[in-house]
Amino acid sequence: MSVAFATPLNRTVQTLERRPTGATTRLTVGADEQVFRGHYPDFPIFPGVCLVETVHHAALANPPAEEGQPVLTAVESVRFLSPVFPDDEVTVELEWKLKAGAWKAHAALSTARGRTAQVRLGYELREAS
Repeated sequence: MSVAFATPLNRTVQTLERRPTGATTRLTVGADEQVFRGHYPDFPIFPGVCLVETVHHAALANPPAEEGQPVLTAVESVRFLSPVFPDDEVTVELEWKLKAGAWKAHAALSTARGRTAQVRLGYELREAS
């Protein structure tokens, strides 16, 4: 599935494994990412908003089994646990859950150094146009 929209990321999320209730994806954070220019000089850290965007990309590339296109409705919860640096590979373990008629994307993000973030996003499914 290809989805076109504005994003601060230079690279795309790669799906490593797809499951009925989720997926495992990876994003290699290139040292040439534009977001590193001011975040922070001489000590670049991948911004947290870009980690949330990484989860969003993973969710769009691996929608729940139901028909329709996921549309982001809420950033429900974000917890940053450790920084992500240039050239890190970020793995996203994405799980979909249906609660009260709304889809929730629960994600655990990690690098080779361990867990970096936990993110929960809310979606509704709309008919593909």
